[in-house]
Amino acid sequence: MKEETKYKEWIDLVVYLTDIKYLNSNKIAEWDSIFNSIRVVCPDERPDELDEHIGWRISEKEEQRSDIWNEMLAQSDKEWTLFVEDDEVIQFNDFPNEAEVHEKKWAPALIVHTQNEKLYQHYQIRLVQKGKTQVFDGKNLPDCTRFITQNEIGLASMPIMIERKTNPVQEVNPSDELTLQSYSPQLYLVQGDQYFKEGKYVHAAAQYRQLLKKNRLLSFDRLGAVNGLASCMAEQYKWPQALALTEKSLEAEPLQSLPYLIQFKIFQLQKKWKQAYQSLNSYYERLELYSLANFDVKISEEETLINLADLALKSGLREEASKLLNELFAVKNGEVDRTFLRQLLVLSIELTDFEKSEFFFNKMFEDEVGSGTMDDEIREELNDYMTMFMQNEWHEFVYELYWELYNSNPQIDEYRRRLIVASVKTNRVEQAQKLVAKVA
Repeated sequence: MKEETKYKEWIDLVVYLTDIKYLNSNKIAEWDSIFNSIRVVCPDERPDELDEHIGWRISEKEEQRSDIWNEMLAQSDKEWTLFVEDDEVIQFNDFPNEAEVHEKKWAPALIVHTQNEKLYQHYQIRLVQKGKTQVFDGKNLPDCTRFITQNEIGLASMPIMIERKTNPVQEVNPSDELTLQSYSPQLYLVQGDQYFKEGKYVHAAAQYRQLLKKNRLLSFDRLGAVNGLASCMAEQYKWPQALALTEKSLEAEPLQSLPYLIQFKIFQLQKKWKQAYQSLNSYYERLELYSLANFDVKISEEETLINLADLALKSGLREEASKLLNELFAVKNGEVDRTFLRQLLVLSIELTDFEKSEFFFNKMFEDEVGSGTMDDEIREELNDYMTMFMQNEWHEFVYELYWELYNSNPQIDEYRRRLIVASVKTNRVEQAQKLVAKVA
């Protein structure tokens, strides 16, 4: 990494910790070589091992995060201050240069975390320029919406990337925040998301509608509200309304994920395979790009490719389905979990691709076949796949498998019966006759 790309001496860094357990000395040392200065805010006493030149401020329980951030901003030596929290990690690959931000153009922060194989993203303003008045509003969800809209500040399309392990707003208490007049508009997104996850779609929709009534909104928050409302409509099976909202959202900003995923899910439920394929493919084409919507969601490339291949097959696009399967195979080198293995195996069989079908079958059952033992559920699943292999006339593979299983477990009559059928199909008639003569 080039020195000028890495070194950000025009920025002071504030590290806000809710617990000293998040203090990472190695990370602080790395950032110390990048930023002009570092100050840590923490509820605990300064540890002895921390370098003396690193600033330390103790936060009291009754203090509000926004008040502390305003204080730290006012005390900064540099014009620009970046705020990070807890276990957050700053990505410097596309970090803005000093010339790319100014009084009328700020760079938002895109904060991402992964949960249950999905990537969730939140936009917040973390790189802030000193102001003549208070910049941050709110309590424990510091917000710059009022300052940005009043001063007609634009937002850069290239965000500051920040990664963390947990949801950045999971500890926010909307009821507490609403006791202030100058609360963050994002509170409606936080509350809407909480209701949505609880299955309270009517309540969630009300929060998103309330936010959309606001005149002064940052673009990513507005998109988040439209997408949230579309999600609520989709969950209530109000599909025309949901699709109309996704189109409205994409017209405003094509660089998003959730609207395409909502469309895909609706069309999939309606069994409109080609439309579902087109929506998911549009999502996939933008997978590596920044989304410009708050509270956006991404599914894994693995899940995307499997669904695309399945939809392509259902749409009669066999060549495209095979290509997608090859792409997934190359991306994962065949290393996928059992849930995806099932889908891959079925797709490979339906595409009559013996090489991949054999590979995925062996990946799924090599331990059970090798040991000669399996429970009833696994045995039933294996037999189902072998029935599909027989339908594709892959008789030799089926014969060899049941020959091995029968010799390991001669007491299981089903193996004998299936071996008889496979023996006949592979012209081993004499062997089939001997097996018929045996009593299980």
